[in-house]
Amino acid sequence: MSSDEASEKPAEEPTPGGEPGRDGEETVTGAHAADETDAVGEAGTADDAAAADADADVAEEQGGPKRDNSRYLVLGTATLALAALIVAAIFGIQWWSASGDDNLALAQARDAVVQQGTVAVKAYTELDYTNPDAYFQKQIDVSTADLQTQLKNSEQTYRQAMTDAKTKVTTTVQDIGVEELDDHQGKASFLAAISTLVTKEGQQPVVKPLRLEVQMTRVGADWKVSSIGSVPLVSSGQ
Repeated sequence: MSSDEASEKPAEEPTPGGEPGRDGEETVTGAHAADETDAVGEAGTADDAAAADADADVAEEQGGPKRDNSRYLVLGTATLALAALIVAAIFGIQWWSASGDDNLALAQARDAVVQQGTVAVKAYTELDYTNPDAYFQKQIDVSTADLQTQLKNSEQTYRQAMTDAKTKVTTTVQDIGVEELDDHQGKASFLAAISTLVTKEGQQPVVKPLRLEVQMTRVGADWKVSSIGSVPLVSSGQ
């Protein structure tokens, strides 16, 4: 073969998948290496993401509910404490209200004893010999049934004594001190300090101080005298 034929012979073309030469081999191998590196990188990223998701799930399952439970426990305890405080306040208010009602009822009963006791003392100590009927009727009106019976049995004796004495008496109630008061049983007692002005026909009026001890019993809505008697006076020097 001549040199011209040799120079005109075309160069061999690399066939797909063949090994055309050193340079081609290096080019194909480099491409494959780049593809493998990209694949490995993508696989690693996917694995890291999956691991991160798994860690997040574990953290949520383990840590999350515990924090929520503790918060719910604190809230529940606070709610119970608040409920207990409200109940205590309600019962405290009810107790205070009941106590206040009892005190109010006792004060009202004491006022009634003093008011009606004043009327009763005057009914038993004031008299006008010219009108004995009114005197005895006033005593009947302020007395219990048992004491009314005693008054009626002794009325004639006292009526005659009043007529013979020709005396008039007016009374000033100076003070009433309630000593005992049982509002539930309807019993009371008090001491009364009074001043009487005694006027006898043809004589100058005379002032006489008296102290009375009175027992009262509640009859219906009213306080009635069940017992009355004089108490010796004690002078300031004794």
